[in-house]
Amino acid sequence: MDVKKSIIFNLRWHRRIGLSLFFMVIFLSVTGFALNHSPGLKLSKVDLTNDWLLSWYGLEQEPITGYKLNENWLYQAGDKHLYYNHTIAGSCLPPLRSVATTAQMILALCSDSLLLLSQDGQLIESFSQLQGLPANVEQVLVDGENIFLTSPANAVIFDANSLNISAVKQASGASIAPQPLPDNQFKGVSEAGSGASISLETLVLDLHSGRFFGNAGVLFVDIVGLLMCILAITGLWAWVNHQRLRKQ
Repeated sequence: MDVKKSIIFNLRWHRRIGLSLFFMVIFLSVTGFALNHSPGLKLSKVDLTNDWLLSWYGLEQEPITGYKLNENWLYQAGDKHLYYNHTIAGSCLPPLRSVATTAQMILALCSDSLLLLSQDGQLIESFSQLQGLPANVEQVLVDGENIFLTSPANAVIFDANSLNISAVKQASGASIAPQPLPDNQFKGVSEAGSGASISLETLVLDLHSGRFFGNAGVLFVDIVGLLMCILAITGLWAWVNHQRLRKQ
């Protein structure tokens, strides 16, 4: 192949490869610039909570459940705060395991404590494991004026006045079943409460590397990188042949 044909051949494939990579080169350049300046752009501090995006990453947000007390709701929203409707009623370690009511109060059982609330959601007392609450209690039951705390192995009766517990052979009573919070009242809470999010930096990095689309995306970016190498080689080869042609 003479020099002129070699130049035409190389330029033809150089142009084809360049056109096919046009958008990818721009995309990789922009995302690479963003990643290189991520601290300044604060990409890691931007949290994305789009349902479709979280589902793609396998982080679907579960609906927040609460306990309906007449027309009121008692719930936790992904943190230590216990909410009565939209007002903080107290703090305890998640999850909120069980809720029951007596004529005078609301009993909310968390992982580390039993909170006693008034009927309008005001904190009366907190009974923690340091005060004698068994660590493995899973449910609070109310039978008349009797309050029982139960676990798979045993049960105790709880005196709300003295904060004392006593072992019992068996326990019976009722508790309130959890329900999903109604969207019309707690839409903002449901969107923000699960804590599931993806940082913008992670998204940009996964798009830049192709990992966002799994193994196929990584392979595609590898092919793009190979074609960019070929683009550089064909460009250099065309330039060398052009210099040879000028000297002839």
